[in-house]
Amino acid sequence: MPQWTALIAGATGAIGGALAGHLATEPNWRVLGVCRKPPKHPIKGIQYIHTDLMNADACRTAIAGHTDITHVFFCGRAPHDDRGRESIENNLIILGNVIDAAAAASRHLAHVNLVQGGKYYGVHVGPFPNPAREDDPRTVTPNFYYDQEDLLRSRSKESQWSWSAARPNTLLHFSPDNPRNLVSTLGAYAALCREIGIPLDFPAGEGSYTSLVQVTTTTLLARGMAWMATHEPARNNAFNLTNGDVFRWSRLWPQLADAFGIRCGTARPVALAEVMPDWEGAWHRVVKRHGLLDRPLATLANWAFADATLMRWWDEILSTNKARDFGFHDWDDSERRFMAILQQYRQAKLLP
Repeated sequence: MPQWTALIAGATGAIGGALAGHLATEPNWRVLGVCRKPPKHPIKGIQYIHTDLMNADACRTAIAGHTDITHVFFCGRAPHDDRGRESIENNLIILGNVIDAAAAASRHLAHVNLVQGGKYYGVHVGPFPNPAREDDPRTVTPNFYYDQEDLLRSRSKESQWSWSAARPNTLLHFSPDNPRNLVSTLGAYAALCREIGIPLDFPAGEGSYTSLVQVTTTTLLARGMAWMATHEPARNNAFNLTNGDVFRWSRLWPQLADAFGIRCGTARPVALAEVMPDWEGAWHRVVKRHGLLDRPLATLANWAFADATLMRWWDEILSTNKARDFGFHDWDDSERRFMAILQQYRQAKLLP
């Protein structure tokens, strides 16, 4: 019999899906996956619950009856507003609704785990103290991560459950239905460069090309989240979770060019979100020539996400010393993992 029951909010996202897939293979876990719509690719062994996290009553009704919930893993995000901003208020609401529903359904709730990220340290804003440590001061920039963490800290003092927070950096993952993905986006970019016969230029400045980058593979993140949620000394703590290594795009970029048999170009800043939509016709030729699944380019590539990620000319390093000190020693090779995930997209007939 399972020892724990996980309620994963956002179970069809990149992180929630990786966590659900990991826990489903573990004999100690029963897994409930909360999502707004039925998953396109359900994971065997997951019981899916469909509800709107913004609706407190609907959330409570959907989760009621699951009296054995021991752990909540919050991997959800509220939709951006009409200006593309992340709403602090809405992200607080959905977290509170999930906790309230789980606590009302189960008297066994013991732990709530929250996914944050490198944005906690302002990696998306500009240079920040490197390597970032979990007890570094918060930035002046409003950030819903801060408000959610404060909610957990406050609520846990009045409850029987403890909390933890996972802080990955930019994610590496195979997610065919999620275009907000560096591997599929850059793979599509390289395929298009080959199609129109140009070198693979790096679409940002020289500083971005040579700065130090740190990423997190979602499968590693899933193992880390499960560890911190069940490792007693890790209770009521936040942990940076990255692959542990660093790389420079200037080292990875030639490997990407070689994978597509094209010349590696130079660092030449360009806003992909402005120019790449005009290449839809070229993408149709790529799909036809290589017998790929006929899907719109926008289902594979999020150009604005790539722009925001690649333009960072400052180093991005999150210290993982605390996690290692507490007993988590997992790691991954970021360059090798990037290329391995690229191959997964090719095998799935999504990239040539």
